[in-house]
Amino acid sequence: MPETANPARRWNSFVCPGCRFVFRVSQDHDGKGVVCPGCRVMLRLPDAGDETPPLIAPARKDGDEEVEEVESADDPLPVSGGSDWRFLLGLSVPALAVLALFAWWLAPDDKPLPPPTAGQLQTPPPQAVEGERSATREKNLMLEVEAVVKGFLAAGNEEEILKFVRDPERTAPKLKAWLAARDYSAPGFREMVGDDIAPTGEGDLLTVTVRTGDFEARQIVLLESEGSLKVDWESWVGWSEMSWRDFKEKRPPGGSWFRVVLSDVEYYNFDFTDEDAWTSYRLNSPDGSESLFGYVPRNGEIARKIPPFEKGASIRLLVRLKYPEGARSENQVLIDAVSGHEWVELPGGESP
Repeated sequence: MPETANPARRWNSFVCPGCRFVFRVSQDHDGKGVVCPGCRVMLRLPDAGDETPPLIAPARKDGDEEVEEVESADDPLPVSGGSDWRFLLGLSVPALAVLALFAWWLAPDDKPLPPPTAGQLQTPPPQAVEGERSATREKNLMLEVEAVVKGFLAAGNEEEILKFVRDPERTAPKLKAWLAARDYSAPGFREMVGDDIAPTGEGDLLTVTVRTGDFEARQIVLLESEGSLKVDWESWVGWSEMSWRDFKEKRPPGGSWFRVVLSDVEYYNFDFTDEDAWTSYRLNSPDGSESLFGYVPRNGEIARKIPPFEKGASIRLLVRLKYPEGARSENQVLIDAVSGHEWVELPGGESP
């Protein structure tokens, strides 16, 4: 029904002191509260006897032109006694809007998340994983090496020694000949020197430095045999097929195997005078008590098997020595063969 049907209803105009929104309220709400249509703040309308505050238009007098009541979306929602439903509606609408916005913000996204990229995965890089594994293997290997070395150096008799050496059946007769009826004295074990295990040569050889019971620092070589690490006894003692003195006296025609310390020397005499045909070396026994001059054909196969080394330095080699036919000097021999790696005979090698 249009409001022109109610000519008795009159209106007052007001300006909100907060947002300055201009609105009108019917006179029957004087002295009551209304909600500003602009800022939604509740205002108290002045009564007929109240002094009009600033920015609030005074009520119309009876002589003023009558303003018709017209339905408008801009009409404020009057509040009467705090129970008017329109006052509650005015408060609930913005509250519901805020709650809806908050609920939307918290709602989970139904879209599937993309798979994480390699950079987003919190797993360590392959290099770090492999580094940790390598460190663990190194630690376990060091513990195994120390146990074998300690047992070998602390062994008090032949039977105990053979438990820690490679190929005990082959080593047993050599050990017996090396002892030559003398009592064996264990060198003893004090400590591993350093924490490095040096792979060397072929066949997964490992070289470590140990300090014996008399505080001597020596290298010891181990290699895998039948699924466990074993000591290479022959390289440890510098074993040779026969003594150097016997070799000089007997001069076996087939030669004999020796562990030597080889260095360079320029000595050409007797059966080896041609420097263009021969390369000369000095050969010392492991304990340094004996010495020979060794020769190989220059640029021949044997010469190529001798590893290069700096002038003035020396290397350890397992070699077969023999005298030339009709030798005129007991100190000059042929280097007839080179085998193994340094003083270690590898599986399938030539030495007995």
